[in-house]
Order: sequence, then C-alpha cells, then structure tokens
Amino acid sequence: MATIEAYSRPSTLYRLRPLTDDILEREIKAITDRYVFCPTYTEMNDPMEGNHRESALLKESKSYGRSITEVRDALNGFGIASFSESKSHEPMWAHYASNFEGMCVAYGMKSLLSHLPKNCEFVKMTYNEQAPILLRNYETASNRAKLILSCKSIKWAGEREWRLIRPERGPASYRKGECVTAVYLGSRIKADHKKAILNAMTKADIRVYQMDIDSYDVKFKRVTKPKLVIKRKPATTASK
Repeated sequence: MATIEAYSRPSTLYRLRPLTDDILEREIKAITDRYVFCPTYTEMNDPMEGNHRESALLKESKSYGRSITEVRDALNGFGIASFSESKSHEPMWAHYASNFEGMCVAYGMKSLLSHLPKNCEFVKMTYNEQAPILLRNYETASNRAKLILSCKSIKWAGEREWRLIRPERGPASYRKGECVTAVYLGSRIKADHKKAILNAMTKADIRVYQMDIDSYDVKFKRVTKPKLVIKRKPATTASK
C-alpha cells in the first residue's frame, strides 16, 4: 500500500494569542511552565468547525446513526491548538491577537515533535470549497473526526495553519524541552502587558520582539528589559 509522507516541514510554527488583563498571567504561565493549552473545537472562533458531509452510501447503511454518534463523541473529546507558518499575517493579528494588542509565540517544530507526549500529533490543514465527506468504510470514529478537524473552508487558506491534536481538552506539556524560541508583541500592546512579558521572558532567557508598522509592511525589532542604573553619590572629602 502506498503511503503519504510530508517531507517539507516548517522549522518554526507561530501561535497568536490575545491579551487582556484577565488572561495575561495565564498566557505567560503557558510559556514559562512549558505547555500548549488545547481547547475543544467548539471553543474555536470559526462556527463552521466540525461541519462535514456524509456520502449517500453511509446514510443508507444500517450503522449510520451509531457511526455518526461515535464521530461526534470523538470530535467533542479532542483538544486542539492552532499554529501558523507565518508571524506576519495582519488579519490573524486582528482576529486572534486582540487587534494587534496581543502577542505571537514562536515554537521550534523539531523541539515540539521531540518533547510533546506521544499521544499528540500535528496535522497540516487542508482547505477546500466544500466540507470533508465521510464515506462508508472501515475508518475509525477517531480518524473520521481527525479528518473533519483537519479541513477548513478555502477562505481561511491564508492562515497556513497546522494543528496540534491531543486525545482530550487540556494542556499538552513539553516540560523537558525548550521549545519557545521567541515572543513577538503587537504594535498596540499595552505598556503594562509589555512590561510583564519582558520581565518573564528575560528570566526565561527568551528573546522578545515588537511589531513596527512601516507603511503596509510589518517588521519586528528586538526589545530588551531596561537595565537598572544605580546612581552613586559622589565621594565627599573630609574637612580638615
């Protein structure tokens, strides 16, 4: 039987994150405690997530009702985290990073593959005009659910998405590996959010960059925590 292999993999994957006062600490903690949180597909922003079609033969089969129920149960069970091959896609900064007030976390893909649990897997998203179709075959409910979670409308193709899928909702830990290579801040990030991230990333020895808008171009410049300067009083000469 022929197999499908992916020989071209991005060296870095990017995960855009929103930032508000309520979730700032949580997002920093995910980096410093070395995990990626994976919500269920119903928590994703696209209302079309989980949609699919079913072949006529599948609908006519005696096991149709049971099969679809099993697929739905599998869909509801998986935890998903979305990544992109790009850190400079402006619509994603608007949609997923609090209108440029958020941040983008860069991960080394090789490190993630080495240090995430074996029950985690990455899939490269496919984009189509129509939702994926389930056939009458011997595929497991789990694989059918993964097929559904691996497809999106062609309208989302610009995101160049990869998905991390784990067996259940929750954190995918990579505690033994240093997978985060950099953090990129949006051009509109709040000053106190920037300060908190800089403090935490400096301690973790992770580089931080901030977006700089140049006409229609997006660039990133390195930012560092200001060094504390201690002013010493000039020595005084003793009077005779």
